[in-house]
Amino acid sequence: MARTQNKVLAAFISKRFNTLMKETGLSLEEFAIYTNVKVSSFRSYHSGTVPVSLETVDKICEACGILLSDFTNGGKKLTINNKIKDQAISFQTNYRLEKLAIIQDKSLEFSVKPTGTGNKWEREMIKYIILHTDYFLKPKSIAEMVVDFSKEFDFTLESGRIYELLRKYVDNELKKEKSTRINNDSTQSNRTIFLYSKA
Repeated sequence: MARTQNKVLAAFISKRFNTLMKETGLSLEEFAIYTNVKVSSFRSYHSGTVPVSLETVDKICEACGILLSDFTNGGKKLTINNKIKDQAISFQTNYRLEKLAIIQDKSLEFSVKPTGTGNKWEREMIKYIILHTDYFLKPKSIAEMVVDFSKEFDFTLESGRIYELLRKYVDNELKKEKSTRINNDSTQSNRTIFLYSKA
């Protein structure tokens, strides 16, 4: 994906998205799904790291019952009519109930720590850690996971394999956010890392 070049435009679009999310009462994830945009893509558009196409903005506007010309007009206050607000609330209620049902179903899959070896066991262990422990209540880097998994769960994996196993859960059970690494001398590194935590 191309990186955003026009930071001022990206900030303007992000601010307009914030207004629409506030008007509908939907979270970022809910808003993306409600407007039929992939959650990870919308997260990038909202953060301003990836440019959003005019077609996508128009699709979002249509779902919110507003005109594209109103969205792009910085002097125009964005308001959503009551019918759309009611639809958004109804969507949110159903979505949260479905998500709760999925989580409850998943919680029944593993009540104890899986045992074994091989790829299937690795997948089950990651699932177990995400769904049945409080490990991801605090944001964790993959480097931390390499150490913690070995010490806390007797689960030794290389960082690349952990990254691969986590991908399935990002934007659902986990959120992935950029952060800046802190060096051993407490100075801030120029290197960007990603932190994973409960969504």
